[in-house]
Formats: sequence, C-alpha cells, structure tokens
Amino acid sequence: MYWFVIPARKGSKGLPFKNRKLFSYTADTIPDNLREQVIVTSDDDEILRTSKEYGFKTLNRVPNLSNDTASPRDVLIDTAKIFNISSEDFIVLLYLVYPDRKWIDVQRAISFREEKQATSLLGRKEIQYTPYLMFFEEENGTGTKIINHDLCRRQDYRSCFSLSHYVGIFKVSELHLHDTNLWSRNTVFLPIESCVDIDTRENLEDFLSSENES
Repeated sequence: MYWFVIPARKGSKGLPFKNRKLFSYTADTIPDNLREQVIVTSDDDEILRTSKEYGFKTLNRVPNLSNDTASPRDVLIDTAKIFNISSEDFIVLLYLVYPDRKWIDVQRAISFREEKQATSLLGRKEIQYTPYLMFFEEENGTGTKIINHDLCRRQDYRSCFSLSHYVGIFKVSELHLHDTNLWSRNTVFLPIESCVDIDTRENLEDFLSSENES
C-alpha cells in the first residue's frame, strides 16, 4: 500500500509562509479516491485546517521536527510511527515546492519503483557543470578538490547527476537506513526533466508570471 505524505512546516527563511502559498498546487492534483491515504504533517494550524477540508489525514508536528534543522527522514519515521503504518507499506513524499508536478509524474515514479523492485526512489536531474572541476573553498585562498582525481580528459570523468526530491518513495521498514537527505545504497533514481523548484520570493514570482502567460 502507498501512503502520500506532504510535509508542510510553517517556517521558511527564503519565502515566509511558503507552504501556505503552494499547498493547493499539490493538493488539487491528488485523486479523490486516494485522499484518505494522504497525510499532511505540519505545525501550521491554517494548513492543517485546509488539509481536513480536502479530506486528508493530519499530523500536528512536534516542535523538534518543525525547525529548519529537522531532517525529512525523521519526519517520515515519526509519521509512520504515529499512524501505525505497516513496515511493508511505502511512503510517497510530496514536497510542496514543486507546484508544476502533475499526478502523472507521481504515477510514473511509482511504476518505475515497481519495475525496479526497489525499496527507495528519488529523482535525478542532469547537471550543467561536472564536480570533477569543482573545489571546496579553503580559508587561505586555496581549494580542495571535491572529487580527488588526476584526470584531464572530460571523457574520463564518471557520469554525474544531482539528487532531486521531486518525488520520493520509501519502504517504511527501511526508512532508518537512509541519510538525512533520504538517500541509501538501495535508492534508485528516476530521471526528472527541468522542473520549477520554489525556494525564494523571486522563484514564486517567476512561476506565477509564467502561469499567467500560459
């Protein structure tokens, strides 16, 4: 069985009340017949009230899981525990910061996970610049290679990509095996095309502008 978890904490440094502004974009995509399998975990009373109007289950998130240092892994473990979700079930993580995500994208992720018989899935995005040419900044003006190598030909670099939380799927029994970014050795990666990712007011204004133009 699949459960769909929407994390929607109140605080946001880049864009105040970001999740309130974005909530309907995700909520409206969820089919009516699946709304009883949706859990919204939040410390925002307004979001919790709105979630109930959609027919979603709600979890009033505790303070230590509502600050900006709380990991999504711990939020999912807490949600699974409180709702007594079976260890054999899967949680589909739906961050609100992807307002252009369609339900067909979620279905594609579920099908991909089932095809791979994987216990964990995240998105992968293509990157413009290779980390083989990137450095960690040092205090004395020097730098340390992010990838320690002595390769000069680009064709010798391993193919790299960037992790995306556009859609995440996790077997409940293995949540504790993931790092705080929800990656584990068992994670498979679903290719994600270019997508909107809202983190700042400018991101939101650009998105709303493009919506109006279309």
